[in-house]
Amino acid sequence: MEYQEALDWLYCQKKLKKREDLSRIKRCIALLKIQTNYQIIHIAGTNGKGSVASYLNTILSLAGKKVGLFVSPFVISFNERIQVNQAYISDEEVIRIIQKLKVFSEDYFKEYQDVIPFFELTLLMALLYFQQQEIDVLVLECGLGGLLDATNALDKDLAIITNIGYEHVKELGPTLEDIARHKLGITRRDTPCLTNVEEDLLPLFTAYAQEHHFPLIYVQKNVQDIYLTEDKTCFTYKERFYQSSLYGVFQAYNASLAIEAIHQLYKEISNETIQKALLEVFWPGRFEKIESNIILDGAHNVHGIQALVQTIKAAYPKKKIKIVFTALKDKAISEMLTSLDSISAYYYFTTILDRRATTLEEFLPLTTKPYRCFENYEEAIDQAIFDLREEELLIITGSLHFISTARKYIKEREKL
Repeated sequence: MEYQEALDWLYCQKKLKKREDLSRIKRCIALLKIQTNYQIIHIAGTNGKGSVASYLNTILSLAGKKVGLFVSPFVISFNERIQVNQAYISDEEVIRIIQKLKVFSEDYFKEYQDVIPFFELTLLMALLYFQQQEIDVLVLECGLGGLLDATNALDKDLAIITNIGYEHVKELGPTLEDIARHKLGITRRDTPCLTNVEEDLLPLFTAYAQEHHFPLIYVQKNVQDIYLTEDKTCFTYKERFYQSSLYGVFQAYNASLAIEAIHQLYKEISNETIQKALLEVFWPGRFEKIESNIILDGAHNVHGIQALVQTIKAAYPKKKIKIVFTALKDKAISEMLTSLDSISAYYYFTTILDRRATTLEEFLPLTTKPYRCFENYEEAIDQAIFDLREEELLIITGSLHFISTARKYIKEREKL
């Protein structure tokens, strides 16, 4: 197999029916004799999972731990999903493990008449790699929801639920309470759960924690004095001052979850190490400055867009804002654009190659702001950058898939 051939096979593995329990992934872990002899920090939530994972990955690596990281989706390349001490899994390892899983998957189908789908195979790839690498700790990000997410087949030493917003309502349910119960499914008896969930949902979280017998730690109440400098997020957590290189008001809350996780599991790690790591952390596509006046942000739902708008208002109150935007059909696009309208002076609407992509015509009734439409996202980016003036700010947002594609295009464009 070549690398792309291996990935093509992986992406083609589609589940035959809706997942109703975790029996298949648990069976696969047992059949492959996968051992997880390391600590696991499991992260769920609507937004901020990747940032919290990145903070933890950087802190623990700097403290001398051998850290595995599993995240979804990716921005730079598929290999970004599986890391050890901030190094992506190599193409050669991807090929080797996919070849092994292909044989295993074919045998599994013969025995059980069932397909192991893409996400479960990717998780199995990661677990095989982490076992080989003999890691000390795994920072594990949920794919979708929590309760029935394949990652929930693993026991954990700490659970983190960042926040709750409307997402994947078809799979998780139409209300925030329904979504919250899915996220809470990652918890375990006697295992601490950290959260920054909205106050309206705290009674539900508290009652669930009491019913299922685990300690619930509400981190947000100890986060204070948030402000943004030109390139840092500053805040206090439990009356100690911190700075983060990840930018945005919401990053104070994400960083505080990571800080509290370290305090819970690794009391030997000093605050000096934590602070150094917070200034070294990098997470592509999260309020990432490509140039001084061009920002990429992977906000892909209402909750994320609102956080983006809050940061833009705080950091750039006098800038004229232009936005390159597209989103997938299953998102609350009307609400996303309503929020963006509060900062946007002009839109460049576009679309991407994805079966869930939104057509340009669907955006137009949802805003009263001036706009141009581009079937080709490269043309939209080129025109937006050509039009951009020194006193203006360009935001590229709306979809993680789009941000990944746009980031690669802009990086290539810079080389010309």
